Order: sequence, then structure tokens, then C-alpha cells
Amino acid sequence: MKSSSLKFLLAVFILSVICIAVEFLWNRQVAENMRMKDGFLLLGIFAASVTAIHLILLKSSNGEGKLFVQKYLAATVFKFMFYVFLVIVFLLFSADNKTALILHFLFYYAVFTILEVSMLYAELNKLRGKG
Repeated sequence: MKSSSLKFLLAVFILSVICIAVEFLWNRQVAENMRMKDGFLLLGIFAASVTAIHLILLKSSNGEGKLFVQKYLAATVFKFMFYVFLVIVFLLFSADNKTALILHFLFYYAVFTILEVSMLYAELNKLRGKG
């Protein structure tokens, strides 16, 4: 399980570096009113939340299947509520363009969700093959 955690942490790090590069390109290429000053903060929050939830789910994947499903569903609901709260806070308090903010949010959400689900699915298939 340690190697799975390290593999996921490495994947999040690499993906975050790629997203930082995309963020720099975005801020250099778009019009002034579409630039994101809070984009890096949003990226950091996504990386941290996905990492925390994924590592918790990896720990619970060793136990009973029913318990894992309950924890996965609870984590999904928690994550959804957290992201809704996050969008509301950013929309209310960020000076950035609201359209650019929503585009960044959706991009980060899609990228990190794909990473999390694909790596969790691969790990669960590996565990199922052993059991």
C-alpha cells in the first residue's frame, strides 16, 4: 500500500507541475481581464483535497468491501459539498474574472477527478486480484 501512496503522490506532484505550467501560459496568453491571480491557490486546494481523500480511501480499501463503499460515498458527498463551498467563496471574494474562475475550477476538477478515480480503480483491481 505504501508504493500505491507514493505512486499517487508522485502523480499529483507531476500533474500539479503541469497545471502550474498551464496556469503560467494562460496568464501570459489571455487578455488582462481573463488572467487568474488566484489560480495557483485554487490548484493547491484541489491538489491537497484530492490527495487527502485518496489516501484515506486507500487506507480503507484493505477492509471490508461494504465499509469501503460507504467511505467512498461519504467522501464523494463531502468533496462535492466542499467544492460547492469553494466555488461560492471564490466567486464572492476573488477579484478575478468569474468566467475565468469557473473555467479554471472545471478544468482542475476534471483533471484531478480523472487522476483520482483512475488510480483508485487500478489499486482496487489489484487488490481484488490478490483476494
